[in-house]
Amino acid sequence: MSRPSPPLRAGALGAALSLVGSSGLFATMALLAKLASRRLPGTEVALVRFALGVLATGAAWASGRAVIRPRRWGWLAARGFFGGVAVMAYFACLQSVPVGVATLLNQTYPIYTLIFSWLLIKERPSRAAFCALPLTLVGVTLIIGVRAAELRAARGELLGVLSAVTSGMAVTSLRAARRDLGDGQPSESSWSVFFSFTALGLLVTFPTVVPPLGRWVAPSSREWAVLIAMGMTSVGGQLILTRSLRHVAGTTAGIISQLTVLFAVAGGALFFGDRITPSFAAGGALTLAGVALTVLGTSSRFVARLRG
Repeated sequence: MSRPSPPLRAGALGAALSLVGSSGLFATMALLAKLASRRLPGTEVALVRFALGVLATGAAWASGRAVIRPRRWGWLAARGFFGGVAVMAYFACLQSVPVGVATLLNQTYPIYTLIFSWLLIKERPSRAAFCALPLTLVGVTLIIGVRAAELRAARGELLGVLSAVTSGMAVTSLRAARRDLGDGQPSESSWSVFFSFTALGLLVTFPTVVPPLGRWVAPSSREWAVLIAMGMTSVGGQLILTRSLRHVAGTTAGIISQLTVLFAVAGGALFFGDRITPSFAAGGALTLAGVALTVLGTSSRFVARLRG
């Protein structure tokens, strides 16, 4: 059996570290979405996010920076549809519950990614993933201190769960579109995957902001500024995630993305006055330990391959 080339393994480590920055961008997006959804419907905020993503993709394509040549249509369609439902449910959840609780519910998607990836693309989780995943999930639970009585409405909770399940399927589809499946087809470019996500997401959310399912609420100039900033952080975080998933497994990416919860809780406390419980320090330590375990596991395998 031939050894993987060092650049590939180095790319895996670099991708894992890049995902930490992606988590920060997604947490910022959540805080901005929470701010915008104080008056605007959450589904409308999701629609604007997708619209800005389509515009960013069009600008990149027109300038020659984006390569969009779809090949794996099935996986791209699954990525777009399930990703669109996930974002719409997540933003609607943000409107109903505190930003930290909504982010925690959404970020349980690695559980479903693990299941879908194992069943659909035969991606068996590593031992480090089996150890780090429960560690990080326990950590983020301690950070939030979630209890059933603290969730303001069953609808908000169910939307958060729905966003996690559909995110798990969307990430699995993204991973399948980007990886080498040995089927003779080249992997999709990050821009092809991103365009399928934003374009189909736009189609999924549009019916929710027009009659009879919803209505459009005209944003103020200040709200437009918040929405544009939200869209920019979303595009940046999504592109980093898409590129990184070519080098790391979906489960590993899911574990590292638990940092989004840590960042969102800190931002919620700072900007929205959300109370930080005494368990915040313990939960944060566990979360960071899980992320460190994942990154170090990637690094140790890389070093072992170089020596072996």
